Order: sequence, then structure tokens, then C-alpha cells
Amino acid sequence: MPAPRVIRDPDPRVPGSATYVWTAEDLLFYGYAYWQITELFADTMRIRSVQRIVPTRVGVFLNANGTEVMYYTIDGKQIPESGIGSLIVFYGNDEGLLNRAGRTIRTGAELERAAANYAREPVPSMVLKSNGTALPADRIAKLLESWGVARRNRSTAFLNADVELQTVGFDPEKLQLAAARSYIATELARAIGIPAFYVDAETGSSMTYSNANVTRKTLLDFSLIPLMTSISTRLSMPDFIPSSQTVNFRLEDYLRGSEAERVAIYKTLFDIGAISVEEIRQAEEMIK
Repeated sequence: MPAPRVIRDPDPRVPGSATYVWTAEDLLFYGYAYWQITELFADTMRIRSVQRIVPTRVGVFLNANGTEVMYYTIDGKQIPESGIGSLIVFYGNDEGLLNRAGRTIRTGAELERAAANYAREPVPSMVLKSNGTALPADRIAKLLESWGVARRNRSTAFLNADVELQTVGFDPEKLQLAAARSYIATELARAIGIPAFYVDAETGSSMTYSNANVTRKTLLDFSLIPLMTSISTRLSMPDFIPSSQTVNFRLEDYLRGSEAERVAIYKTLFDIGAISVEEIRQAEEMIK
């Protein structure tokens, strides 16, 4: 049956797809996701609309034993325990990627910073040594500035006898920045539970058309299904829909095989009388 509007578009101000993407990201990165109730149906008191709340805005206050949530706050202000203004909490399966792989993420950020530094200085770290008298600070600053501008505009440099160029440190190739960044990308892919090639990590493997469908299912089983289950089970609770109904993600289009595979299945089903031509055309969206 058609899904209620609150399921299709939880927040009527933005597309439903955006709300669900943000919710899945919150579950992935923080381990929790929050919606705040903005409207209720007057007759059933079920939820009519919500707005997504960034987890960093939410404060959780527990009892003295740390075993029960006493109340929540948003931006430091306590909110109602139920009804309009209260929170809908989506619980993830772990503490979130930012906590689980925080060290790996920080390492990746440092590598990005190192790569940016080498992008600004396209040659190894340099020292300009004066062979003459000591220069004042303003002359040194102007010399370094003009040197940096010149190196960004041309690769050939000229130095007179009073200045000597010395290089220190290592270039990006010797530091193996590319290999290190690939390693971090692979580690993050492992932490999320997706194949490394989804993040363009150089793992020596490649995805071919023949195993694309298997890879899609693997991505669902090991990475997406836990997030989707956290969302769908919460939306299946009685404050959203009647207890006789459930909410599930539609995966038919995502998991559908290639044209050749679908033709073979349709032919088998048609030959045994299990499906008609009209049903095949409708399944392929040839008719509406």
C-alpha cells in the first residue's frame, strides 16, 4: 500500500531522500540519529511531520547510575519528553565511525594537510641561505614571498652569489604520501564495511560487470542493511503507523540484474504461465 506522507517526506520542507540520507549519515558517523516532532495528527496523535536534528546539538542526561535517560536537550535547552518538540531516537549498531575509527580519520586529515602543503610548495622544503651579511626581517620576508611567487609561475630559478639554495626533508614520493593515503582509504572502507574500490583505494582488485550484482548485495549485507534496519524498525513503531503495518525499503530496482538476466527470468516465468506480457512490460516500466 502507498506509504503515508510522513514516511515518504518526514520533513515537508525538504525532499524525503535528503532527510533519509542525513539520518543514515548520522547513524554511520555518530551511532545515533534524531528527529524532532513538529506536528501530530489530532485524531490519532500519530506523528505527522518531523525535522532532523544534528546529533552534535543534542545533549543526553542520564540518571545517577548512568542506566536511564532522564531528558534530552537541544542547544542546551531541555525539550519535552513526549508530544510536539520531543525527540525520535534512531539507535545504531555501534558507537559510530567518528568514535570507532577516530584515529584513522585524524591520520587521514593529517595526510591531506601534508598533501596540501606539498601542493603549495611543488618542490621539497627549501632553505635560502645568505652568503653575505645578515638581512633584516622585512628583506627576508620579501625574498621568501618573491621566491614562492616565482616558483608557482615558473620551474627555473636564478640565484646570485649572495644566496644559496638548500633542500631539506623529503619529497612526496619518498614520503610515500600516495601509498599512505590509499592505506587510510582502505582502512576507512573496512571500518564502514564496504569494498575498498568504492572509495577508489588502490587494492589491486577491480569490479567487473559480471560481479556487479553480487557486489551490490554485499554492500547491502555488510554496510547498508544495519543502517536501513535501524531506520525502518523505528518507523514501524505505533507512533508512526498502525501496528498492523511495517515500513521497509524497496530494493527491487537496486538489486535487479542485467537486461540479459531479466530476459532469461521473464522467459522462464512466461513459459510456465506465471507471468503475462503485460506484467513483464509493467515490471520493466514500459507501461504505467
